[in-house]
Amino acid sequence: MELTAILGASYDSLIEAKVDKSPDEIVVTENNETFYIVSKSDYEQKLAGLNYKIVVNTGE
Repeated sequence: MELTAILGASYDSLIEAKVDKSPDEIVVTENNETFYIVSKSDYEQKLAGLNYKIVVNTGE
């Protein structure tokens, strides 16, 4: 699967991404400027090894 399909829409604001995510999703970033809402499993299986970090966890 292509990385853009996993990441989906980008957010320039962490606050906007946090508001839009569902409780079972997380917000990740690679550069602390652009944020993405993804599933926990996509992060663990595909993004963790690509220098993406979790900035908002599930349930937050």
